[in-house]
Amino acid sequence: MKHVIYSAVAFATLTFAACDQPNGGGQSASSNNTNEVTSIAEIPSAGDGVQSEANHVANNAQPITVTTKGGIDPQNWKPGETATLTFNRFPKNAAEWQAVQEQYGNKPEAAVLLELMAFEIYNHDKEEGSKCLDMGNVTNNIPDVTRILKDRYNPQYGDYYTPQLVATYMEGATPENAYKANQPFTIQVRSHKVNKYQDSNALKGTVLYLEVYSSGYDTPWRGISVTKQKGCPYYKVVNCPSLYTQCKPVSFKIDDEYTDIWAQ
Repeated sequence: MKHVIYSAVAFATLTFAACDQPNGGGQSASSNNTNEVTSIAEIPSAGDGVQSEANHVANNAQPITVTTKGGIDPQNWKPGETATLTFNRFPKNAAEWQAVQEQYGNKPEAAVLLELMAFEIYNHDKEEGSKCLDMGNVTNNIPDVTRILKDRYNPQYGDYYTPQLVATYMEGATPENAYKANQPFTIQVRSHKVNKYQDSNALKGTVLYLEVYSSGYDTPWRGISVTKQKGCPYYKVVNCPSLYTQCKPVSFKIDDEYTDIWAQ
């Protein structure tokens, strides 16, 4: 079954009290469902200079589409249950990011994708990226994430500087090909094989323990926990330190250098 949602969203201002309204129509993820979500927002120029200007503008003019295969059951823990998320491009600002969250954020696997998207926005624009992190994480997790990302995306930090961080999670990207990802972009998410779901009175929600695949680490499945708090329509990230630890650099055996994921 395929669900397609088309929405034209006009953003005069960003709404940061996204969890003030309860979710009236959220659907539970099904392992046999395929869902497509399209978000449309004003597209700023990324100005990365890698693609030709014509191709770059044409790509940015496309609406963001997210398609899932499989899904994580948020009610019943099923060890190793998988979800594959495919999308055509990254959002370039908080308004585009929020459009994707509003249309798809009621599924746990979407919180993983949105976190990676927020990381990459932060890489290019710390102010816009911080807005996304504020909307996509529970309050206690935000300081830890932003503290580390400031260094991860700072060229002055030498080997600690890892602009390829998010690219390592994209299907087809490896250290041996300078983290050049397959098109369209795809990530693999699964439920943790050992850690069961846990109710949290402090968070007012059930914490789901998930993992996302990355080629940038010797241990490829990276842990991330998410929850949908009472009164909030979206899943948010509770904890994710393994997502932003230092990843492998591009292999010294090749001459290619990493190409910004926005330009791939």
